[in-house]
Amino acid sequence: MNVTIKPSKLNGNVGVVSSKSLSHRYVIAAGLAKGISNVYNVLDSEDLDATKKALEGLNVEFKDEKVIASGFKVVSNDVYCKESGSTLRFMIPIYMLQKDKVVFHGEGRLVDRPIGVYESLFRDKGLGFTYLNEPHYLPLEVKGKLKGGHYPLIGNISSQFVSGLLFALPLAKEDSTIELLTPLSSKGYVDMTLDTLEKFGIKYTWENQFIHIPGNQKYIPKMVTVEGDFSQAAFWLVAGTINQHQLPLSLRNLDPNSKQGDKIIVDILSKMGAYVYFQKDLKQYVVYPRKTKAITIDVDPNPDLGPILMVLAALSEGETHFINCRRLKIKESDRLQAMYEVLTSLGVDMRITDDEAWIKGQDSFKGNLTFDSYGDHRIVMAIAIASLRADGPITILNAEHVSKSYPTFFEVFKSLGGIVDEA
Repeated sequence: MNVTIKPSKLNGNVGVVSSKSLSHRYVIAAGLAKGISNVYNVLDSEDLDATKKALEGLNVEFKDEKVIASGFKVVSNDVYCKESGSTLRFMIPIYMLQKDKVVFHGEGRLVDRPIGVYESLFRDKGLGFTYLNEPHYLPLEVKGKLKGGHYPLIGNISSQFVSGLLFALPLAKEDSTIELLTPLSSKGYVDMTLDTLEKFGIKYTWENQFIHIPGNQKYIPKMVTVEGDFSQAAFWLVAGTINQHQLPLSLRNLDPNSKQGDKIIVDILSKMGAYVYFQKDLKQYVVYPRKTKAITIDVDPNPDLGPILMVLAALSEGETHFINCRRLKIKESDRLQAMYEVLTSLGVDMRITDDEAWIKGQDSFKGNLTFDSYGDHRIVMAIAIASLRADGPITILNAEHVSKSYPTFFEVFKSLGGIVDEA
């Protein structure tokens, strides 16, 4: 699907789509809880389809909001993760709780996204971890049996490795300790995992760099509802900030007390001078157009916010400095390079190194341009929001990649007054 977006003004109310991160976590915990759990408002996306399929390989059924777990049993020895890093990294240690060989498959950039943290950890424990075609590329064959014990982990590559172990180790017979050898990147995502474990009856303690997990625990079936996604809300919050309409955008389904790490978007916008607040009586965030100012932004804890914050920086007064950008390079695309190519094409003065970026703000973008999607949902959405301030139409090729996390993105965009032609 190719889309052409004409500059427009947005106005209205957005029912923010369900959190992808929480949807993964809730359905996994429910799938590990023998019995029937009700998980409401699960995100409908390709990534969640991959996680559900992976759980079906462990004898889990899905019927509407019901997650029916009949007991931990491998019924498929091939796990197809599509392009979902969460599915791959969460499910590897879960499948390794038993002795059967299991092969993990992926598509796109997932085939070579880093999993070396698990490789060294599991091989040191004598477990099977074999690349079937070429080193460090999927497909990957793993073989347990994963046991409790001491698990030293570096925390500055991806928090998903910590979360994957946190899901699996309570089901081991022995007690376990995860030792964080370095400061933890994206701590908010680990907090979400631990909150999910608590909801489903799992106990742990966290002292300094040690997370202690008692063994031989059981997940308890629960009824939970997935809240709205701050990662996706970020696109609408920035859209409302750079909007040329005098009226605000309102965003529903967001919990101001959420444990989602990307809730930090509200604080970042406020520090840049945006006008965004939570309206308690209507339970919604409201954002008005406002000229923002440059600040220094550390994207290491929240790399998914990088692309859309770079769009905002390009329309802010002064030069915004992005630090700790290295993790942007190992997502669905090299997001640092992709945003450099996009923004410089739009006429922005931007410089990058391997780990930093500097963006000088301006008043508008060039139009009458065509961009590739880079195979990345967040790049597509960032370009779409940038088109609001272009001086001509913007075309995005292969824009269907939004279906990875937000299949209805362009429907919502049009419902707010956005002008989109699809081909």
